[in-house]
Amino acid sequence: MRSDGRPWRVLAVVTKGLFILWAVPGQGGRPLQPPTLQQIQALVRHMAEDAQELFTFYEEDQHMAFHHLCRTNHPPEWLRGPVLGAGGLQGLRGTMARMAQALQDITRQQRDLNPPGAEILRRLASTHLKVRGLLNNLEGLFPGPRPGPQPVPGPTAPTRVFQQKLAGCRLLWSYARFMAKLSAQLEARIRARTRRDKRRSHRGSQLPARS
Repeated sequence: MRSDGRPWRVLAVVTKGLFILWAVPGQGGRPLQPPTLQQIQALVRHMAEDAQELFTFYEEDQHMAFHHLCRTNHPPEWLRGPVLGAGGLQGLRGTMARMAQALQDITRQQRDLNPPGAEILRRLASTHLKVRGLLNNLEGLFPGPRPGPQPVPGPTAPTRVFQQKLAGCRLLWSYARFMAKLSAQLEARIRARTRRDKRRSHRGSQLPARS
């Protein structure tokens, strides 16, 4: 069981439903059908919860839960708000591509500090899978060339271990805040769309019938 009391079996069913969209790729690794906005929101809401859980675990696991070291108010430029600008969801493709690379970098650093199979490595891999899944779905909505890969950094020097851990912790904090904001904005967008559809339906029902 999870700490909140929900059985793993229930969690597995929920997670499986959310992952269907990216677990069955079509041409070029993209979904067979473009996802709806409601489906994207369901994925993002799940990812926002996962991002907060990963940050909380990382902060404790790396012994950085003091003086709010990780909780910076100066996120990287690509993780700053507002999340949904003029480009809407299309602008998220670049953000998710960079986040996928950042998670790979953090994972590489943690592999030097932890044995294979460590919980932190499992959680990082799970979050990376979700980010790649959202990226695949965005590519299903907005076909086009994928952003090019970022250069891979070299091995971490021993004298920089703390700085690397702190940078990773701050990045995960910024990512958690970004996803929470994204989830709230998508939910607000869906509510606004639902209200517009109801008004249109109401106006249509009041039109006089043609003879």
